Amino acid sequence: MSSRTMRTAEEEQEKLRRFVDEWRSHIWEKLEQFDSNSSQAAARDVGDINEDPVHIITKPLEGLTVLDLIATDNFPFNKLLIVLAHDCHEILQLRKQASSKIYPRLVVFGLRSTSEETPLEGELQKTFAGSFKFFQDLLEFVSKLRAVLSNLVQQLEAIYSGDTTKSNRRPYAAFWNVHLRTAVHCLAEGFTLLITIDEIVAQNTSIGHSLSLFKRMLHSVRSEPSAFAMEPDQVESLDSEVSKVDNVLMGGLFQRCLQEDFYGNLEIQKLKTNRQCLDEILFCVREGLLQILARLDSLREYPYDREKLLGLIAVWVCHSWMIGDAPEKKMTKLVMELQRRAPVLHLFCNVRLVPLEFLIGHLPSWALSSAITKEARRDAGVVNTSYLAALDDVLSSHSQTLRSVLVNWLVSFDSTVSPVVQQLAIHAMLGTRFKQLTQGVCLANRLRHILRATIDIHAYLEVPINKEQLKKLRHVAEILKAVEAMFHRRSSETALGLGHMLQLAQSQILRRLSPLKAQLEADLSAMSRSTGVLMLARSLTRSGKDMDTKIMDALAAVNLAIKMAEGCSSMQSNIILRLALDVVCSSNSNVPDDVASEMMDLCSVIELVADIHNVVKLVTDCSFLYWSRDIMPACFKMLYRKTGEARHLQLVVSAFRDPVNLMITGNADLSVIESYEKEMEEAITSELVAPLCRDIETDLRLHVHSAHLKGAVNINPTKTGVRDLSWFLHLKPLRLSSKRIHIRSRVETYLIAAFYNHAAVALHNWKTYGEMRHLAELKYGLELDDIHLPGQTLEQGVDVLEIMRNIHLFVACYTYNLNTQVFIERVSNARNRKYLNTVNVRHVANSIRTHGTGIMSTTVNFAYQFLAQKFIVFSQFLFDDHIKSLLIKEHRFYKESREKGGRDYPVERAEKLNKDIRKLGLTYDGLSFLDQFRRLIAEMGNALGFVRMVRLGGLHYCSSASGFLHDLDKEMSFKEASRDAGITAGGVYAGKILDQALESQKMSLEGMDYLNILTTVFSQLRSNDNSHLKNFCLIVPTLTVNAVEAILQAKERMSKRGRDASNGMFTDDGFALGLAYVLKVLGQNKDFDSLHWFDSARHHYIAEKARIEDGLDMDGIGSGMNGLQIWSQKLASISEEEAHNMQLVMKRISSHLMELELIFFTFSGARIFFH
Repeated sequence: MSSRTMRTAEEEQEKLRRFVDEWRSHIWEKLEQFDSNSSQAAARDVGDINEDPVHIITKPLEGLTVLDLIATDNFPFNKLLIVLAHDCHEILQLRKQASSKIYPRLVVFGLRSTSEETPLEGELQKTFAGSFKFFQDLLEFVSKLRAVLSNLVQQLEAIYSGDTTKSNRRPYAAFWNVHLRTAVHCLAEGFTLLITIDEIVAQNTSIGHSLSLFKRMLHSVRSEPSAFAMEPDQVESLDSEVSKVDNVLMGGLFQRCLQEDFYGNLEIQKLKTNRQCLDEILFCVREGLLQILARLDSLREYPYDREKLLGLIAVWVCHSWMIGDAPEKKMTKLVMELQRRAPVLHLFCNVRLVPLEFLIGHLPSWALSSAITKEARRDAGVVNTSYLAALDDVLSSHSQTLRSVLVNWLVSFDSTVSPVVQQLAIHAMLGTRFKQLTQGVCLANRLRHILRATIDIHAYLEVPINKEQLKKLRHVAEILKAVEAMFHRRSSETALGLGHMLQLAQSQILRRLSPLKAQLEADLSAMSRSTGVLMLARSLTRSGKDMDTKIMDALAAVNLAIKMAEGCSSMQSNIILRLALDVVCSSNSNVPDDVASEMMDLCSVIELVADIHNVVKLVTDCSFLYWSRDIMPACFKMLYRKTGEARHLQLVVSAFRDPVNLMITGNADLSVIESYEKEMEEAITSELVAPLCRDIETDLRLHVHSAHLKGAVNINPTKTGVRDLSWFLHLKPLRLSSKRIHIRSRVETYLIAAFYNHAAVALHNWKTYGEMRHLAELKYGLELDDIHLPGQTLEQGVDVLEIMRNIHLFVACYTYNLNTQVFIERVSNARNRKYLNTVNVRHVANSIRTHGTGIMSTTVNFAYQFLAQKFIVFSQFLFDDHIKSLLIKEHRFYKESREKGGRDYPVERAEKLNKDIRKLGLTYDGLSFLDQFRRLIAEMGNALGFVRMVRLGGLHYCSSASGFLHDLDKEMSFKEASRDAGITAGGVYAGKILDQALESQKMSLEGMDYLNILTTVFSQLRSNDNSHLKNFCLIVPTLTVNAVEAILQAKERMSKRGRDASNGMFTDDGFALGLAYVLKVLGQNKDFDSLHWFDSARHHYIAEKARIEDGLDMDGIGSGMNGLQIWSQKLASISEEEAHNMQLVMKRISSHLMELELIFFTFSGARIFFH
């Protein structure tokens, strides 16, 4: 290779090296910048655990098993600890499984979207069938737990065997004086699991109810299995499995465990006579109760202390059964002291347990007969009341102190884990952070207990919570969620230092164990007199002196504890460490009690910090609020009154959102989650968003009025105070489980709609609302749309906006024609004019073209308000005593007529009722109360006719605007077509606008059925509170008679001149439309049809007409001279005046019959609108 080629290769390599170095330095700079800025900023921004897409879960994991971890030179010691540690580890694993999988499923089982909803037939059976696999797994869980508990008790009985003779000396003799507190406490943990499941099943009645219904269904299936596509053996197998579930769950797990696994188990009969074992268990129970009671209701209380209390009580109950005699008075007094200090224990969510009731239900009869127990049962009511008073006192006097302490902790914890503090001494920083982790958990646990216990005890004793207490409870919930948010914010820093903090705590245990190890080794070497081989033989056979064996066991325990303290803080290691410390502290008198207590406390704190993620989740969980969600609206209402606390709103929402996580974990039905989320949204909207919108609008209105009208608005901030509503507008969107509530956007939407509607109704105020819009932008930073309203329509005809503004005058001054879709002005309203105004579909379409389709919805809103006012007058008329008594009389008459076989409602009764109401009085215009009532219904019908006309006008406008476009049913996009054709960006944007316009037109064409909406919205008038409206159908015949007479008089006046012509009209279809509408709203269509009114009236008029025609009939007289003579004689008997009157009566009857038929046809057509 030439030198030139070599130089070229070296130059290329040098260039490549420089490029790599530059790239590496550049990458390192970016990574350092990301680590120092981006990650910290991201951690601060994400304050809600549910909004973070990445969660950091810290938990030490051990790759070795218990058998691998316990490996000392003392083989008998290894065997003992392996068995105990394995049983304890199994119980703790089962506790973890129960908390995460079993409890949630049992608690949320049977939850429904609405508590008032009645389940459909077969729905509960279907629910149980869907969860049957879970119940089978639950049986397997219980069976495994009972087997582990039985094994643990057998191991303890074997360790504390009572035979002490030398010939039968057991290899466990050195453990006789060892207090295995950890094993007894794990036994208590197992009992707690059984009792918790018992209480959940007992308090969730849906489980037992659905199980019983499913069993009943199986009996039906067994009689005819082929109908259900099942074989008889399959049915029997299924029935057997269901019976197992029923026997195990409904019989009481803890009681069955006592009777079958302990008291009645032949394998544990030796335990009844093993006083050494029973005394050791009782000693551990007494010591555990004293330790927990010492820190109960204090800031040193650990999260699981109250559950441990229950477990220790259960162990004492088991001890009472096994001892077969009355329990010790000191122990009984201690348990009753516990019942006084904590008369109610909360196990999981809303599940409570009363210790006294538990003891009464499970203690043997010889234990319940003691005087102490009887006294406790007698004073139970007083104890519960005193406990509630103590909780209320703590809430009122100490909650503020606890809040202040916790707020100080939040600030301190946030500053301790900041990057600035991380530059301090490592040991001081880790020690402070470890202490703060424990302190924060204990503080949160104390506050959570106050919150849950106060709410639950008030509900348990049926004592209401006052406003001040509710306010403090809300503050407690806010602080709890603030603690959760703080732990989550600093989760990355905590995760980085967690391993070092645990090592620091373990080093404190090592510092106390090292002198013990040295002392034990010195004692063992001083006492040793034999060779190493003999010592090994003694170790294997447990022979030799007891002191030698105890020292060897203690040394092995110290070595094992040191080994565990130097390793990973996993669950297995912590259990082994506790068991080893039990042996060390019990078998070595040189260990002071305070040192032993400090080491056990360190173990508890290490377990707490090692599982900090789950512990924080436990102590800040507010899922129990689901069963107290009645307080949710009140909490939001209180929060709205204190605008300075607006930033706490998300914390309150997070507290009430915790039940959703429980439902998801418990596999609840999706409808239940959606219903609860909807309930939360409605509470926030009604108690916070809606008042905020109204108050901001009022504030803007007062500002504008005070500027234009001096003295109209007098506000003194020193007296009324100043509420800065903008705090709520600056909040981030509130996050529910599946949606967000952006308060700012909702307020903007409300103000835009309000300003548009008000300006549309009163066009002369458009400038005022424009000023309010600008003021909203300046004062609150709200971005509102312009009010795009022209001043007036240029087309001929009345403007729809003017009609909307004065709809009450319009319906009174116009009459409606249903067939031609036109409104005609009354003559009385146009006395000084030579023409009458009309409003038809074309006028409405012109107005919609000018103002936009938004006025259609506004019209419906104004029509609704008008109808609501008219229904009030409608109800008052029918509630009048005179009218009510007349209708009751008509109802009694018709009922008796129907019983006698009558079918039709007679016209004579309708005419009589019309006359009776007229006797009650007349107005100055000569109108009776029935005339005014008829006009009321006609005005309601005119309003509905106007809504229908606006709807048709909108369709007319949309069809006209879309007349030259392609078929709207076909999927086509002008935007995509423009892009495919290569048109510029401006053309594509124009195509996008055209697509939006076409979509809006299509939505307007599809539209909504406004008449049915207005019918549904007043359907509450059918309730029992409006029983006086039930007889409305009986006044309808009288109304039609009155309407026929009124329209005939009005038509006669049309042909006259002068004053009489002012009340003339030729159509009033609004009466028929209003009549059909009211009957539909009141649900009386069938009742009215049963009257057969129109048939009855038609037959009546036809009969009257036939009767008069008979008097002038020649057809039946005959022909010829005889017929002519009879006819002449008949005419001679009737005077000319009588003949003229008969002709007038004939004409009047024909007119009545014709108008009745017109009303019938119009009424029948109007009823079609409401089908």
